[in-house]
Amino acid sequence: MNIQKVKKRIFLPVKQNYERKLHNLNYLFFELTHRCNLECVHCGSDCVRNDTVPDLPKEKIIEVLKEIKEHQDSKKVMIVLSGGEPTIYPDVWKLGREIYDLEFPWGMVTNGFSWTKHTIADAKKARMHSVTVSLDGLEENHNWLRGHPESFKKAKKAIEMLVEDPFWKAMDVITCVNRKNIHELDDIREMLMKMGVKKWRFFTISPIGRAVENKDLFLDEAQFKRLMKKILYYKKIGGIKVNYSESGYLGCYEHKVRSHDFFCRAGINVSGVMVNGDILACPNNNRDFRQGNVFEDSFMDVWENKYEIFRNRNWMKKGGCKNCPEWRMCKGGAFHLWEPGSDSIKLCPYKEFNLKEE
Repeated sequence: MNIQKVKKRIFLPVKQNYERKLHNLNYLFFELTHRCNLECVHCGSDCVRNDTVPDLPKEKIIEVLKEIKEHQDSKKVMIVLSGGEPTIYPDVWKLGREIYDLEFPWGMVTNGFSWTKHTIADAKKARMHSVTVSLDGLEENHNWLRGHPESFKKAKKAIEMLVEDPFWKAMDVITCVNRKNIHELDDIREMLMKMGVKKWRFFTISPIGRAVENKDLFLDEAQFKRLMKKILYYKKIGGIKVNYSESGYLGCYEHKVRSHDFFCRAGINVSGVMVNGDILACPNNNRDFRQGNVFEDSFMDVWENKYEIFRNRNWMKKGGCKNCPEWRMCKGGAFHLWEPGSDSIKLCPYKEFNLKEE
């Protein structure tokens, strides 16, 4: 092991522990709705077209943001509207404009299905800062994953319209890599580059929500390593900026397929308010890890005085994590892969895919 890796193994955990103590909030999700215009086979929230769960009221969202603004610089807290599909939420653009008027940057992850030129005009008036569109394969496989025969065409059109408009400060495409589309990555890359996309992110499926029972969604060891090597190759040849998402500790691929080292920031710098008001850390976390509810509690009081389960993760040092040599670098992996009372993490990429130093 070279001197730089030795230094990183010593000092990176120290730096991350310091960030846990500071716990500066800089990323906040609002789960606006459980309703969606698609029925994706990999959905982590089990959202459906006609969900009966009431939407999160706009007035409560603004109330929470005003409280946050009283305690810290709103310009340094990115607000992400999620769902379900956030564009289904009534008056979503009016909400976005109110968020902007409070001086918070804001954006959303969307399936792109309902986007038109009018949608883009509304988003611009609302001063939306960033937008991420999901594109999960070429037409057949994207439509399979998204559960609608028109989904690919609509997502592709949305991307084309967004790329053509210089307004967006941050725009990227995210792809869920699975067994059906992993062989299409080169073709997807070529298509995105022709469209003018500058940034492309990848993520792999976690065993949560509807995904659990579908084996076609999960890569095996050879496929996962193939993905890692593809990302390294794309980084080398350039043309489009690529990154792998924060899905777990990657051992020998750390700081190679991502622009940073693994650090699960759920509850450390990232928080989330769920559709029923529950204060969590990110939308993919098990809901039983709730720390309060905005209909009953002060958000900032919860943020400052709770969240210990997220910030001190020694309770995760059990099962396969107990004697793991990478514990200091990983600290239990991605939080959304844990359940309350569980003896071990649901999926450890480092061990599952044998990602030790080569």
